[in-house]
Amino acid sequence: MAILHQNDTGYLICHQKYLEETYRIPYRSIFFDLKTPFLKDLEAESIAEIKETGIEKRRRRKKSAIKKELPIEESHVNNYLTEIGQFFREPPSSNDYRQNNKPAREAVDGFLSMTSPLQNTSLTLEYSNGANDETEKIICNELCIIPPRCQFYRHNISSLDVLVNSNQKFSLIVMDPPWTNRFIKRKRKFGTNSYHSLEDNMLKTMPIGNLCQDSALVAIWCTNSSTHLDYLRNELLPAWKLTYIATWFWIKVTTSGQFVCTWNGPSGKLPFERIIFARYGDPDGQQLPFPDGKLVVSVPCAIHSFKPPLIRLLQPFVIKESKCLELFARSLLPDTVSWGDQVPLLQHKSLFQETHQIKS
Repeated sequence: MAILHQNDTGYLICHQKYLEETYRIPYRSIFFDLKTPFLKDLEAESIAEIKETGIEKRRRRKKSAIKKELPIEESHVNNYLTEIGQFFREPPSSNDYRQNNKPAREAVDGFLSMTSPLQNTSLTLEYSNGANDETEKIICNELCIIPPRCQFYRHNISSLDVLVNSNQKFSLIVMDPPWTNRFIKRKRKFGTNSYHSLEDNMLKTMPIGNLCQDSALVAIWCTNSSTHLDYLRNELLPAWKLTYIATWFWIKVTTSGQFVCTWNGPSGKLPFERIIFARYGDPDGQQLPFPDGKLVVSVPCAIHSFKPPLIRLLQPFVIKESKCLELFARSLLPDTVSWGDQVPLLQHKSLFQETHQIKS
């Protein structure tokens, strides 16, 4: 992707620029214009007033929450953010706080409301674009941009034997499982747009080992839940015939380099997610030694759970000229087989700026 800075500590990447390089058409910048942390409107208004008046209102004292023991130190991350400070914008103004990222939030709401047919998880579809140029395809009466040299399967995860039976094997597998989440279940109960979570025992049945080449690298996005992390390390990896090798941390920041939420605050939310890495077969293989504890810093997309692509970061650690498999995908990438029950939702034409005519 667009790697703006890298060293032994980690990487600063630009998800938006990566998408522009991939499709040769930029995503609309509004989806990455997160000027302030994630706040409730009243909280954002209060901060705006403090910035304007310099007077902080007295608040009723709350019970202090017990802070979690975290795998990385805030000071370590802040040191890296200071080092890469030249890439960030000026701190947000009082008006920015008062806006509370409303333009980005409204853009996401508009996108989700107009693409409900593509969110129908019962639709099945298979498609490939073997050309070296992007193309357009109508899916569910919606126009989608399909990148070059890609293939996608719109199926649920129980049908993965289609890949196994076709004897397809991969040197890199990236997956973003829809881990069970009480907040998401509540949103679905009240009819709010959100993804379907998947029970842990269903994840365990996935034939991951049968899809791996020797020494394949597998990257798994995981929540900060100790339950999910323990289950992944102790149950899923052995079931998939994988050996754990490292953990990286995706640090989510605003355009000015602030954390998107308070570090280890009372809400329990954290401004980072983990990427767990494992190998199939020989964990050393013929690749470069795999580093542990790397930071991957970026401004997240305002569309929920749209993770930044990892393939370019991971290329030095995988077999060259081999296809990647992305599971639970909603977007498409070149030289990648994408599998998911909402793919290619995030290829919808409305997400892209109008620039030039694409072949269809």
